[in-house]
This record gives sequence, structure tokens and C-alpha cells, in this order.
Amino acid sequence: MPSAHDARPVLSGARLLLADRDERIASAAAEALRDHGVTHVHTVGSSAAFLEAGRRPPSPVRAWDIAVWDTGLGGGDENLTAFLGEWYAQNPGVPVVVTDDSPSTHRALAALRGRAADMVERGDTAGLVAAVGRARHQTLVPPAATPAPKPVSMLVVGAHPDDVEIGAGGTIHLRAAEGWDITVLTLSHGGGGGDPERRGDEALRAAEVMGARLVMEDLPDGSISDDSSTVRVIERTVEKTRPDVVLVHSNSDTHQDHRAVHRATLVACRRVPRLACYQSPSATVSYHPNRFVGLSESDLDAKLAAIRAHGSQAGSRWYLDEDLLRSTARYWGRFSQARYAEPLEVIRDATPLGFFAGDHG
Repeated sequence: MPSAHDARPVLSGARLLLADRDERIASAAAEALRDHGVTHVHTVGSSAAFLEAGRRPPSPVRAWDIAVWDTGLGGGDENLTAFLGEWYAQNPGVPVVVTDDSPSTHRALAALRGRAADMVERGDTAGLVAAVGRARHQTLVPPAATPAPKPVSMLVVGAHPDDVEIGAGGTIHLRAAEGWDITVLTLSHGGGGGDPERRGDEALRAAEVMGARLVMEDLPDGSISDDSSTVRVIERTVEKTRPDVVLVHSNSDTHQDHRAVHRATLVACRRVPRLACYQSPSATVSYHPNRFVGLSESDLDAKLAAIRAHGSQAGSRWYLDEDLLRSTARYWGRFSQARYAEPLEVIRDATPLGFFAGDHG
């Protein structure tokens, strides 16, 4: 912020309106301001003249750049606030520096309520120049834009193509529509259930339907382990996506790949603050959901469309039957305030208020 010594760059060419009840003090202030680059200083001796001059800037195409006003012209604190309000009503972009014989806390608060740019002791020319320079600087340099908040990053991990669609397809679509950045990590091409290349293409189309990006690894379908090699594979995607939330299979599952992926993910995501498990068709009765993500009809439709993208599986797997999937979502909806829902088993939520608290449970 400019001091009296470095105010010249921001004051150069400025046009200033100054009101003071003493012509001598006004002249000294005007001279100091001109010495620091102000091109035009117009002085007046009353509040009425100040407001009138505000309505009549020195140029028809250019308003005043800044103004200085002596509180002695305006009465008490209430009058100060009201007067400044009147000034800004007719000159919204022109800051006012207030001068006062003996600035007090009460007077400063009144000036603050009136949106004065600053308050300085009357007769302190160096202080006035510095205050005018700071006020002018604020009008010339726009405030730094508030950076857009980083979207929530969610990683959804599955052992095979179609796993995450079955367990969390509606949740993925819902959160993607809310602006979350979502990555689906599928650890195998599902060679045990069909042509790996075709299943990879289907998984890519399904991710697009849900609004997510797909990362597909090539671990052996049916023989995925929970050892350090699987952990490292998951860690690669964790490092790239830096998720705030992770969804994965539950450990309460009869499929060995699902259990292994669950355990490896817990290790790979040990620093991720929020982790929950979705339900697979092979989940056991030990799966205990404690949060329920309410889904709209469009979220459920997107889930079913993503599952239909897995055409090589949809006609031959009982658990991909659309009536069953819709009925299951309707059942879980009874635990939420929505008609449909997907269940989550929250394993970790290391946030002060509970990140998953917005979901019902």
C-alpha cells in the first residue's frame, strides 16, 4: 500500500475534490497532493458545496477519482454516516478519505459504517497523502479473484467391469451432476466373463454415461491379490487423482476378488479421509450400510443405462436384471427421503462434521 513517499505513481493524473472548513488547511493539503502527482484539486468549504461539486465533475466525460472531506463540516457521528451515504449514492465509485481534528474510536466506527476509505488527523498532510494514495490504489487494482473451489474428487474402485455400476452407478451420476470430479478404477478387464477387449470398450461407454473417467488396469480376473503389487497399482491412480472420497467393495463379500480389492484399497487409500463401501450382488448379510444416497429417477436411469452398456453381460447375468436393480434401489429408498437410494457402509470419515452426514443413515 502506498505511503506518502511512494504515492506519486498511483496519484499521477488523479482528480480530487477536497472539503475543509479552513482555507489555509485546505491549501496546504492541496499543495501536498499536487506535489505527489494529483493533477487537479478542487477545494470547497461546506458539505453542500462538496455534494454539489460531486454532481458536477471537472470533466463531462470523467468523474472525480477521489474525495477528501472534513468531519467538522457535518456534525456528529450519525450525520457522518448519513452524509457519506448521500455521497456514495450519487458517486458510487469515488472513495472518500475523512479528516478529523481528533480521530476517536467512535468516530472511526461511524466512518466505517459510512464506508469511508480511511480516516486521518486533520492537518497531517503526510498522513493525508498516504491515505489518499491507499484509497486510489484500491480503485486502480481490482481485488484478487477468489479462486474457484476445487471440486470434490471421488475415486470408485472395482475389481471387474460393471462392479461399480451395480454398486454405485446412481451415486456416481448424482455426484458428477453436482460437479464432482470422478474416476472409476477397474482393476481387471474381466477376462473370466468374456472378451477382455470388448469388456474394456463397454466399461468406457458406461463411465461416460455416468459422467466419470475410466482407468482400467489388467490384473488377473479371479486371482486378484491383496498384496503390495495390487496396492501399488491402486496407489498410482490415488496419486494422480488425489481423491477426497473413495468407494470400494465391502469386505463382507463372497467373491475373493472383491475382498482382495477391498483390503488393498484400504492400504492404498490410508491417507484418504473418507472411505465407504458399496454393495455388490455377492455381498453377504454382514454388509451393514449406515448411509443411503438418495437418487432421482434420472440418476437411476443413468445407472441402468450404464449397466446396459455392458451388453456382453447384461443378458446373461441375473444380477443385471433391470427390474431387480430398480426394486433394490426402491428398497433402499425406504431408508432415505428419496424414492430410490444406494447404500454405503462408511468405514472412515475423518472430517469434523462428517462428510457423509448429508446422506441419510
